Amino acid sequence: MKKHLLAVTLGLAALAALAACNPKPKKVPSPPPLSAAALSAHVKTLASDAFEGRSPGTPGEMKTIEYLTTQFRTAGLEPGAGDSYLQAVPLVETSVTNAPALSITGPGAAQSLVFAKDWVGFSNQALAAQAWAELPLVFVGYGVTAPERGWNDYAKANIRGKIAVILINDPDFETSEGLEGPFGGKAMSYFGRWTYKLEEAARQGAAGALIIHETLPAAYGWSVVTSSWSVPQFAIAEDVAPRLPIQGWISGESANAMLARAGLTYAGLKKAAQKKGFVARPLGLRASTQLAIATRQINSYNVAAVIRGETRPDEAVIYSAHWDHLGRCPPVDGDDICNGALDNASGTAGLIELARAFKAQGPQQRSVMFLAVTAEEKGLLGSAYYAAHPLFAPGKTVANINMDGMPIHGPSRDIVIVGAGKNEVEDVAVRLAGIQGRTLSPDPFPERGHYYRSDQFSFAKIGIPALFVGAGLDLVEGGTARGKALEDAFVENSYHKPSDQWSENLDFAGAAQDGQLLFDIGRELADTAVWPAWHDDAEFKAARDATR
Repeated sequence: MKKHLLAVTLGLAALAALAACNPKPKKVPSPPPLSAAALSAHVKTLASDAFEGRSPGTPGEMKTIEYLTTQFRTAGLEPGAGDSYLQAVPLVETSVTNAPALSITGPGAAQSLVFAKDWVGFSNQALAAQAWAELPLVFVGYGVTAPERGWNDYAKANIRGKIAVILINDPDFETSEGLEGPFGGKAMSYFGRWTYKLEEAARQGAAGALIIHETLPAAYGWSVVTSSWSVPQFAIAEDVAPRLPIQGWISGESANAMLARAGLTYAGLKKAAQKKGFVARPLGLRASTQLAIATRQINSYNVAAVIRGETRPDEAVIYSAHWDHLGRCPPVDGDDICNGALDNASGTAGLIELARAFKAQGPQQRSVMFLAVTAEEKGLLGSAYYAAHPLFAPGKTVANINMDGMPIHGPSRDIVIVGAGKNEVEDVAVRLAGIQGRTLSPDPFPERGHYYRSDQFSFAKIGIPALFVGAGLDLVEGGTARGKALEDAFVENSYHKPSDQWSENLDFAGAAQDGQLLFDIGRELADTAVWPAWHDDAEFKAARDATR
């Protein structure tokens, strides 16, 4: 963490020097404080059963985008996508319509894995069926190709036409005590994300991939895997990333049994994969399955509203939040609607109320866009499509401020910057949080890789400095002990489950507090000529340099 704090300190000095060379913000009246009651009311509506969990391509989406466009229009914002509030995002939806068993053959009797219990498999290719027929399994460690870090798990792997078996998270996740190491130690990098691993397996020519699940390195339990990947899957209709014919997850228990049949141990293979120079290992096992698939092509929608700048309308600060959630999901106690109150009706509510606050204050020098994106839960698809088809040029976009899960347990004494130490927008956040009387705390869950798991990542990949302020855990009522206990309980009991729903017990005062901070950050950036930069060691600096 010392490295990140040093980067923040150096960034503050750099931003101060930069600001000295640019016009100071104009004096503007103080905005009205954000209303906890208004935020709660939006969440109550968006997370109600009437919206059916807000899955793309469902009646719940139509209700959601109608609600958002009505809110933006009523607040007086202009359409952000030409003469429309809607940016169409063409998607392919694929649904596995059978319950395919996964058969593992090799030494001894065949091992049959039950769908949604022992494994899940899906396809993003628009075909009526996909199959593995006695395809060889190859253990490829963490499935990372990163020559800049001296790492290549595929260097000696003959994976073409075979199935890659892959560990979740990074090679140094369990070998580092802190944040040091080629992949950030305990802090998950993009190479640790399942999205990267599946795309890299496709680039290497694999016929499929199975990610071995473990709760701690995955940052969520097996029930999250089954609820998220046994439901319809989506992909952007155009080819923006490589795709495997079949990809999926296997439970840790099933993986252990599978490897034991090959005379291997999971612990031994993982230990070998954590060392540089690891060589992929054929397992002497073969896998078979048959997926029956229903496909359809749909247009889902990003919702974009804008307040045009007075003097530099082609430059923009973009606030974003994903409006979607899982829709119908595996039932729990008879409830099969994953309402997504925290994730992410709360961020969507914040987007609406920030838009109202900016409009009430009057225009800034730069434009401010409010972008509610679709299909985040399907792999950041709405924001990825926006990045490929931006409404403001990346080189003219000052910053992205993303909201994914606003506080629901009351105000805090601290803020958390997810992925701290990356860019100068963070420095503005720290300074303005100080004015609120709040301090910066280190990310309490760096192993969850949240910076690469929400929509700010799509903006960062095209060079736009992106900020994700996570909920502080040092709560005014109950301190850090209560804050961490509530966070852990949510991840264990409600994340991607029907119990993530609105109730009168939720306290949106913390969301209003964070919303005011995010307002102040965006207002400052929109009312100066400052261009916040990535720090020199940030992986996104080169992309920004190419646009400026």
